Amino acid sequence: MACNCCGKALNSGMVQKKDSSTGQKFKSCPHCSDANSSEHVFHPYPASFGITPARKTARNPDGYQSYCIDCRRLKKGVASKAFHNGRLCSTL
Repeated sequence: MACNCCGKALNSGMVQKKDSSTGQKFKSCPHCSDANSSEHVFHPYPASFGITPARKTARNPDGYQSYCIDCRRLKKGVASKAFHNGRLCSTL
């Protein structure tokens, strides 16, 4: 499924944006975006995402997690409730 705002896949965790008025960086959480089902949901980056060496790649050299901290705490199959705390793609 694609984001109604930017057209990119909602299940992509590598979408990043910056708030033009504050300079704060944000990253999409694919689990939150899936729960919202119409737009990417962004959380402050890197504060809302953990780091692990297992996630290090050429595209992700620091190893930041795809899912936000709140979504990673959920049991498999449980929908995100943290998406209400994020910012929608259309607001960035």
